Amino acid sequence: MSHTLDQSRPTPHDGTTAAPRRALRWEVQALRALAVGLVVAFHFWPGRLPGGYVGVDVFFVISGFLITGHLLREAETTGRVRLGRFWARRARRLLPAAYLVIAVSAAATLLLVPPILWQQWFREILGATLYAENWVLAADAVDYLAAETDPSPVQHHWSLSAEEQFYLVWPLLVLLATLGAARAGRSARGVTAAVLGVASVASFGYSLWLTTENPSSAYFVTTTRAWQFGAGALLALALARQRRRPVPDAWRTPVSWAGLAVVVACAFVYDAETPFPGTAALVPVLGTAAVIWAGTPAGRLSPAPLFTWRPVQYAGEISYALYLWHWPAIVLAPFVLRHEPGLAERVALLAGVVLLSVATKRFVEDPARFSHRWGMQRTGRALGLTAAGAAVLALAAGCAWGVAAHETKKQGELAQQLVRDEPECFGAAAMDPEEPCENPGLERMVVPSPEAVSEDKADYPGCWVDVDEDELKDCTFGPVDDADVPHVVLVGDSHARAMMPALVGLAAQGRISLTAHVKSACAWSTGAVASDPEGEQARTCERWRDRLAPWLVRHAAETDLVVTTAYQGKLTGGADQQAREMATAWRPVADRGVPVVALSDNPSHPREPARCLGEVTRAEADRCASPRRQVLPEHQTLAAAAESVPGASYVDLTDFYCRDVTCPAVIGGVNVYRDAHHLTTTYTKTMAPYLLRELRRAGALD
Repeated sequence: MSHTLDQSRPTPHDGTTAAPRRALRWEVQALRALAVGLVVAFHFWPGRLPGGYVGVDVFFVISGFLITGHLLREAETTGRVRLGRFWARRARRLLPAAYLVIAVSAAATLLLVPPILWQQWFREILGATLYAENWVLAADAVDYLAAETDPSPVQHHWSLSAEEQFYLVWPLLVLLATLGAARAGRSARGVTAAVLGVASVASFGYSLWLTTENPSSAYFVTTTRAWQFGAGALLALALARQRRRPVPDAWRTPVSWAGLAVVVACAFVYDAETPFPGTAALVPVLGTAAVIWAGTPAGRLSPAPLFTWRPVQYAGEISYALYLWHWPAIVLAPFVLRHEPGLAERVALLAGVVLLSVATKRFVEDPARFSHRWGMQRTGRALGLTAAGAAVLALAAGCAWGVAAHETKKQGELAQQLVRDEPECFGAAAMDPEEPCENPGLERMVVPSPEAVSEDKADYPGCWVDVDEDELKDCTFGPVDDADVPHVVLVGDSHARAMMPALVGLAAQGRISLTAHVKSACAWSTGAVASDPEGEQARTCERWRDRLAPWLVRHAAETDLVVTTAYQGKLTGGADQQAREMATAWRPVADRGVPVVALSDNPSHPREPARCLGEVTRAEADRCASPRRQVLPEHQTLAAAAESVPGASYVDLTDFYCRDVTCPAVIGGVNVYRDAHHLTTTYTKTMAPYLLRELRRAGALD
């Protein structure tokens, strides 16, 4: 994270002369060291420090405090805020090091990383370059089928993006408040406090709401984080008023230690299940504010010796570079080592990151901040040079993203063509237990290619109900008005959605008509959503089910069959409880004479098979198969539920996914999985004739 004031300005290394030093706030530099230490430890050893992510919140408070203090001093001294000069200083301070790390990450992606990840990663690299990474991640977080993507080497730029957006907007608020105060003849400080206070309270209220409604998005977006910057800003205003009446050290020492203890305790007590930011973020924010309020107290028991200890101060000085480098090192190391780094390798990696950070500060940050070469101290030149650098980096990232997207589109078109042409033994035909089939010509084929497989999803506009939605959507296919064609209703979660291409294909052939009711992470059951049992995702699922149940009963007369399946990994409770909750939901439909067919859940792999396929040759695709006993659920809850409901039956499709011992990643030349557990559209389409056959055998279709 950034150092937002030149408090610890070193002597420049290029012979130029630095500006006079400001009064050094030892506690701020110590807080930076603590914050980056928490974040780095959390990322290197997440199990040891599960709440280390609160270090980011510490940085946000520091930024709000320092920037607001700087802006207020300028406004009170000159009567104005020179926005161009302010933004130029931020550009000199932040962008050179950030763009260096982004450029290295982009080059490493091209050289080390399989093409399967290029489209996602270069999209994020572009987002990081434009300081919009937090909004990119927020968009992916609310896209259920994109939420399980691999972290990119620039993912940590979400916090830098939020901070840069703060730097863009906050000075404008201070300027408007200052101008308004001047026109009204009021105190600039008082009006500024009111404006920033209202903005902070509004952001905090929104943070509370969105953390409950959509926690995945709430974590990243600037609007839920602005109040943390605002807390630092209001503290700066409060300390400015308090300057004439300094607080006795007898108060400052215990407050400082208490603030430090609170922040450290959060790092150990919080974890991935803590709703955040919301009310939980108040604790580290208030702890950080307490340390800054107390300053660096004197006295034998004060934390001053810790704050002023040179290693702590130096860690604060390199904290920005350390934050920039540590995450790309963690993400890219497995691609270099060809395995996840062990303890000794992680320690060596951390040492390398520290050395990189020292070099970055020495040769990139300090010269960019203090050197007069290239006219960097002139506002227009600084903004122009950094804008040019951003444009070059954004163009390169955008081109790489575009090339990857084009290849994805081309591979998708190839997959569609092959499905239409149906080569012998293509896809599921190669696994038909009744008519074994082999086609040597498909042995080296993988369609869609690993780099394109993530986009090979069942995307039918107007059908999918997302995580934050609860309405039933009108989604029909085929000759719905033809009474001679059986009408099928598909119900369930994303694994049910993955079966849509097969059923839509049958509807296109006039074999059935189809209505689909599918919602993310919401199985046809009465049980809670495992990933969010008490959050908004669970509430929208419950409301959707409350609408679905009467709809199914109301349309029972024109429904010939209800088909369902579910991702068992998303179900709560034991197998017996899951079966009971499913049966409870199915029974009202079955009681009205509508057959219910439960399809077996497909395998769920510990690692994305496509990632493996991207790292081996086509001839080595068998190496990406998973042991059958490892990827199939121990208990088929769907089968147990079907047994307990009269009129329900179970169709086991396992033979189309697995052989006796393994479950392949490629079947009949088709890439089977778009991630760890969702089937590709291409493979599901090839299952259509066999799914129809099995439904007829179950007596569900004539």
